[in-house]
Amino acid sequence: MIKVALCQMDTARLPDENIALIASMTAEAAQNGADVVVFPEDSYYDVDAPREHGESPEALDGHFVTEMRAIAKKNHVNLIPGSFERLAESGKYYNTSLFINRDGNIIGQYDKIHLMKAMSYDESEFVEAGSHPAVFDTDIGRVGILVCYDLRFPELARGMVQDGADILFVPAFFPAGNPLPPRTDHWDTLVNSTALLNLTYVVAVNQYGKMSTELPFGRSCVVDPWGTVVAQCPNRVSIAYAELDTEYQKQVREKIGSWNNRRPDIYTLH
Repeated sequence: MIKVALCQMDTARLPDENIALIASMTAEAAQNGADVVVFPEDSYYDVDAPREHGESPEALDGHFVTEMRAIAKKNHVNLIPGSFERLAESGKYYNTSLFINRDGNIIGQYDKIHLMKAMSYDESEFVEAGSHPAVFDTDIGRVGILVCYDLRFPELARGMVQDGADILFVPAFFPAGNPLPPRTDHWDTLVNSTALLNLTYVVAVNQYGKMSTELPFGRSCVVDPWGTVVAQCPNRVSIAYAELDTEYQKQVREKIGSWNNRRPDIYTLH
């Protein structure tokens, strides 16, 4: 069994306050036996807020990553510390998520590939798009990372699972939408369908609270390969836990059969 901790947070205005919250939630999760601790997108600071407290993109050896590596090592847990602004040569930044192992080493790095250009928001104005999916081996198995808007592109998740990913992690800042109708149903459907269509575990951790006028609504959850929500955070800053069983995943794939019954040789339309 693999025990995951979903740390649903409300990113504060001061970056060091967020580092302190990540440290305390990680320590609590480690004390409760978590193998991997996961935080939401934009965990270091609110990238859309005014830059009043020294917020700026950093390199991999910058303050945020250095602190995250120390937190993982101190608590001897695998850590996905959400995402942060990483310096890009273009002058923009990458929306980067990391997998840090129990020894504090970075063993996986993912730069968000799909940038939101919809609903009066253009992420590409200040973010450089990544160009490589991230699937890598860890002590909890082979895993992949997507970030938020990536969920709307099923080809990415499918490709990761075809590359051997047993678990997909999704740090997210998924807002309710303002003045649009709430997008909670979008979130539920996207997370659940990603798990069910790929017969894999999906661990999706969303922001919660008032960090944005669009009010991210939380609903951080784990969905198993059968498409069942097996853990979900309550409507507040909180930690939820789930145990993932990769043997169960194999059983589901055998029972449903859709993974083995695919016919990719004829899927391209001419």
